[in-house]
Amino acid sequence: MTLILQDISHRYGDVKAVRGATLEVRPGEIVCLFGHSGCGKTTLLRIAGGLEPLQSGTVELDGGLIAEPGKETPPEKRPIGLVFQDYVLFPHLTVAKNIAFGLVGQTDVKARVTEQLEHFGIKELARRYPHELSGGQQQRVALARAMIRQPKALLLDEPFASIDVALRRSLRERLRRMLKEQNAAVLLVTHDAEEALALGDRVALMRAGEIIEVATPETLYAAPKTTEGASLFPGSQKISGHIKDGAFHSFLGPVPLNGASRLLDNGAAVAVVRPDTLVAIPDPAGAFHVADSRFAGPGWLARLETDEGADLSALMDAAPDYGTRMNVTVDWERAFIFGR
Repeated sequence: MTLILQDISHRYGDVKAVRGATLEVRPGEIVCLFGHSGCGKTTLLRIAGGLEPLQSGTVELDGGLIAEPGKETPPEKRPIGLVFQDYVLFPHLTVAKNIAFGLVGQTDVKARVTEQLEHFGIKELARRYPHELSGGQQQRVALARAMIRQPKALLLDEPFASIDVALRRSLRERLRRMLKEQNAAVLLVTHDAEEALALGDRVALMRAGEIIEVATPETLYAAPKTTEGASLFPGSQKISGHIKDGAFHSFLGPVPLNGASRLLDNGAAVAVVRPDTLVAIPDPAGAFHVADSRFAGPGWLARLETDEGADLSALMDAAPDYGTRMNVTVDWERAFIFGR
């Protein structure tokens, strides 16, 4: 049941939305396709589902070719379930009839719908209409409708876009459990880094139509290959600079390159640091001053600025006074430096 997107490219007029994207999603695996708006991730998802004509590359599922240029299996005949960000439930149909819609003309419809209602915990909602449901309930109905056909792959486009932020964490946990139980290959599009890390067994990072890195959250944390991978985690900060004579130079001063960064050529570069790699100490002669601070439990997150306007955020045990001069040191062994 592996879903394979091989060397996919797609244009809208002169705009190249997807550039040679290759991605594999295995049975029972959740891969989150992450990137900023306009990077091509939804286009790639729509191509996988047959909602966009394939211009270049191939789509395979369960060992069979389901799309190549000029020869494509129609979306309704692909063993793929689709869940859109607005769920696209039929407003004039009850929950039960929405779920049953994909089984028109088949047998044992009532029994299979009942099974889905129970599995997704929405049996008591069977006779309600979509406008009578919360966002989380609508999401479960859309999933039940997509899964009732027992698809080999499931594609989800921004599944939490219509849900209140306060509910997303608990719903993410429930969604991940439900998806893992299906054992389908799951490809989920999101522009929310926290969502990608919470749901994905692997995260595929997109930039300007290209998939630039695919890895588990653990690997992205410990050994990222791109600035996007290193910056995925909360509080990550980018420091612009340049490499010259074996050192990274920035407003924090020069630091010798080590590890893989020693192979970088001279020129523009960027370092990614995380709040726990920064130490801020009060110092009347410090280059920084406290511009703001807020409680971030269990400590305080202070925004520090130089007189020239460069800024960093650092975790502190206690709330610093506004304007206090600070000296900042970085644990460069735990930072990541990338050439541009």
